[in-house]
Amino acid sequence: MQHTLYRTAKADPGRRFHALSDKVHRGDVLERGWAKVRANRGAPGIDDTTVGQVEEYGVTRLLGELAAELREGTYRPMPLRRIWIPKPGVREEVRPLSIPAVRDRIVQTALRIVLEPVFEADMADCSFGFRPRRSAHDALQVLVEECHRGRRWVVETDIAECFTAIPFDGLMRAVEERVCDQPLLRLLRAILRAGVMGDSEIRKPVSGTAQGGPLSPLLCNVYLHRLDREWDEGDGVLVRFADDRAPRTLTEVAV
Repeated sequence: MQHTLYRTAKADPGRRFHALSDKVHRGDVLERGWAKVRANRGAPGIDDTTVGQVEEYGVTRLLGELAAELREGTYRPMPLRRIWIPKPGVREEVRPLSIPAVRDRIVQTALRIVLEPVFEADMADCSFGFRPRRSAHDALQVLVEECHRGRRWVVETDIAECFTAIPFDGLMRAVEERVCDQPLLRLLRAILRAGVMGDSEIRKPVSGTAQGGPLSPLLCNVYLHRLDREWDEGDGVLVRFADDRAPRTLTEVAV
C-alpha cells in the first residue's frame, strides 16, 4: 500500500488524494501501528493505560474497537498528558512533552503510515529531519561535500519552539495541498485540537502539534516543506535536520 501511494504521488505532483481514510482503519495498518507503539513502549497517557494493560485487555479487541470508531466517525482522541523533561545540554531548563494515550498513539501511527508516503514523494533533498532512512549524519555528509566544493561559511539557525509554533490553519492548508479526503482531514483536526492535560486542567492550544505524538514529526515536515521550496530561490545550500532537542536549519553560504 505504501509503495503504491508513494508511486502515485510521485507520478502526479498535483494530485490530491480523496480516498485515504479507509486505509487508516484497515486491520493490517492498525496492527502495524500497534507493533510500532509496542516496540517504543513509552509512558501512559491521561487514562493511565500502559502497553502491558492493552495486552491484558486484548490487542485484537482494542484494534477492532478502534477500527469501528474510525469507520463510523465516532473516534475521539483524549487530551494529551503534559510532562516536563530536562532540556539536553541546558542546566535547570525544561521542555514540555505531551503524551497521547496508547490507543491514540496507535491511531496516530496508523495515520502516519498512510500519509507519510504521500508527502515523502514531495520532500526536498535538503530535508533530513524525521524522515525514513535519513539522519543528521546524512546532513553532515552534505556539509562535508559542499566544503570540498569550496564553500567555507556555515550559518546555523534554530527554529525556536518549532512544534508548538506551527499554526493550525497553515498546517491544514499544507496538508490539503495533497489530501482532500474530508473524513481524514476531520480526524487530523480532532487530533490537533484534542487539548493537553496539565495541573488537572485541560488546555486547548490554538497552534502547534504535540511534541511526543507519533504523527507530529511528519506534520512538522509537511509544514516546513514550504520553507524548503522557498529556499530554491535563495543563495547557498540549505540543509535542514533535527537534533535531539528540536528541528533546526543549517544554511551554507559560499564566500
